[in-house]
Amino acid sequence: MSEKKEESKDTDIEKSEDLKENTEQNIAEKSLENQFKELNDKYLRLLAENQNLRKNHEQEKEDILKYGSFSFAQQILGLTDNLDRAFQIFKNDEKFKNDEFKNILNGIEMIEKELTETLGKNAIKYIDCLGKPFDPNLHQAIGEKESKKEPGIILEEMQKGYLMHDRLLRPSMVYVSKKLQK
Repeated sequence: MSEKKEESKDTDIEKSEDLKENTEQNIAEKSLENQFKELNDKYLRLLAENQNLRKNHEQEKEDILKYGSFSFAQQILGLTDNLDRAFQIFKNDEKFKNDEFKNILNGIEMIEKELTETLGKNAIKYIDCLGKPFDPNLHQAIGEKESKKEPGIILEEMQKGYLMHDRLLRPSMVYVSKKLQK
């Protein structure tokens, strides 16, 4: 009988050792599963972050190509203003109405037209504002004038405004209507 007890003890010990081994193996497997899940989550986050960085880089590249000449375009607007002023002086002053100055006026007009076309080819557009409602995103009010028109309508443009693609290059400097005082 003592052999049976000893055999039974050995079997119990083996079962206990097997159970202990299985438990340790299960714990190790769960630990590995958790590590795998963590690493997989990190991988997916890094992959998403990489895709976002790539998308942002592409957008920045596109913006550089689209708006790279923004500063240069702002500087050119001074030239367009001066040409426009010269054109208006020659056009409106009586002492410049003779044949001699007609050629100068035609030359200025041709230069102004070519400059406007060049600006257009580079997605720089004049903001047409006269008679339209004031928009603080496109216009800068330099004053108000009494008018029969409803308040907030642009009556006079002192300096032309321009857009480059969809960005404001320079706001239009304008006078806006206000109610007549009784």
